[in-house]
Amino acid sequence: MRLRVPGARALAARRDRLVQRWLDRRVPPEGPRIRIHRRRLFILPTSLGYTFGLTVAVLLLGSLNYQTSLGFAITFWLGGIGALGMVHTYRNLEGMTLTFAPAPAVFAGEMARFPVALDAGPRPRWALQLAGGAATPVEQLAPLPGTALRSEVALPTTTRGRVRLPRLVLRSRWPLALFRTWSWLAPRVEGLAYPAPVDHGRPFPAVGTGAGRGRPARGGDEDFAGLREYQPGDPPRRIAWKALARTDELRVKNFEGEPAGDIWLAWETVETLPLEARFEQLCCWILQADADGRRYGLRLPDTQIMPGSGPAHCRTCLEALALSTGRKT
Repeated sequence: MRLRVPGARALAARRDRLVQRWLDRRVPPEGPRIRIHRRRLFILPTSLGYTFGLTVAVLLLGSLNYQTSLGFAITFWLGGIGALGMVHTYRNLEGMTLTFAPAPAVFAGEMARFPVALDAGPRPRWALQLAGGAATPVEQLAPLPGTALRSEVALPTTTRGRVRLPRLVLRSRWPLALFRTWSWLAPRVEGLAYPAPVDHGRPFPAVGTGAGRGRPARGGDEDFAGLREYQPGDPPRRIAWKALARTDELRVKNFEGEPAGDIWLAWETVETLPLEARFEQLCCWILQADADGRRYGLRLPDTQIMPGSGPAHCRTCLEALALSTGRKT
């Protein structure tokens, strides 16, 4: 049976807030490349280390009391081993360099994996652990001298949007586990989580649905409506080559109405669903249209992507879903 102390939970929460505030000042966000120098290293004895130190202290008191040369020899021998172990534990992290990279995009609910390269420098490193926050701990890293050991930090995602790597800690207890040394890391790297592709039972939009903000789709390109910026998936026949020669800007001819065969995945077609369910349904439609090789456009309250096709167009639409607020700007 656990003994509950009144106010213990509030006290622990206050302690955690104070620690986080201190860490925010002591370890602010930094670039993706981090070098571990002595000013950012911490070292303390472990529980085994405290026991070892107490044992050495008792041996020293006994040797002083009984004036035994063998007792002094054993005491100083053990003390020297402990001191040497402390130096090696500290030097196991000092001088390393870690380089983090953004995580490839994933769907909400999957693990975002941030690549990291650990450069050992001139010395070998042993039994390192990299962990922090909700990230899955990476155990027993041992980069060799002059090489960069490549690993990854896995972070679970629950919602769409930007995924930022939390504050991490690189630590080690090598070689004797009498001391633990660690360094806090706050790399400014992030990934992207697309909405989860969930089909909420809405029918796939018909060809031409939502074209031209309520105007019916048209089959020809007769009505020229100006130029717009090029987007991946636009056909080469629509590129304004003369404008490119004059301005060095890649522009595309825009016409009233959309060509027959284009599909619009529009926000208004899923307005009856809850907010996040709308993004999930649109994500499902995007993947379905991309798998079928269709040309499709995306219209959200805060952005609009003209019809196109191909992997680049699919990524553009998924990124728009991931970053959209669902409200008009």
